[in-house]
Amino acid sequence: MSDLSTSPGGPILGRWEKPFEMLLGSAMALILACIMLLTCVDVAGRYVFNEPVPGALEVTEIMMGALIFASLPLVTLRNQQVTIDLFAHLIPGFVRPALQAVIQIASGLCMAVISWRLWVKAGQMIQQGDTTAVLQLKVWPLVYFMSTLATATALILFLMIRQKDAAGGSGEV
Repeated sequence: MSDLSTSPGGPILGRWEKPFEMLLGSAMALILACIMLLTCVDVAGRYVFNEPVPGALEVTEIMMGALIFASLPLVTLRNQQVTIDLFAHLIPGFVRPALQAVIQIASGLCMAVISWRLWVKAGQMIQQGDTTAVLQLKVWPLVYFMSTLATATALILFLMIRQKDAAGGSGEV
C-alpha cells in the first residue's frame, strides 16, 4: 500500500493516520459514487420516463454536505490546502515557521468555532424538529457529523503546529 500522507514531519496522528485516511477516503468515494448514481437515475427518469426521483435534490444536498466536511480533515492531514504564495518570496526564511504557526492556530480556531456553532445548531434542529421539505428527513445527524469532522480538522491543524516544515502543501507559505 502506498503512503497516502504527505506530511513533511511524519505522521501527525501516529499509527491512526493511515486507518483514518482510509476510512474517510473510502467514505468520500462511496458518497461521491452515490451522488453520481442518484444523479444519473434522476436524469434518466426525468427525460426517459418523465418521472424524476422524488427528493433527489434533498438527498444530493445532504450527501454534498457530508462529502465536503469529510474532505476537510483529509485535505488538512495531507497538507493540500489551496495556498497563495504571491508574496512568499518577500517573506524572510526565518519568519516563515512563525508565520506558519500563526496561520495554523488561526485556522484551527476558525474550525473550532465552526464546529461549536454546528454542534449548537444541530441541538436546535433536534428541539425544533427540523426536516427536509419533501422527504421529511431529519437533518440534525448530518450537522452533528459535520461538527465532528470540523473538530477533527481543528485538532489536525493544532497538531500540525508541532510538525517541522509543515508550511503549505509545497513547503511554502
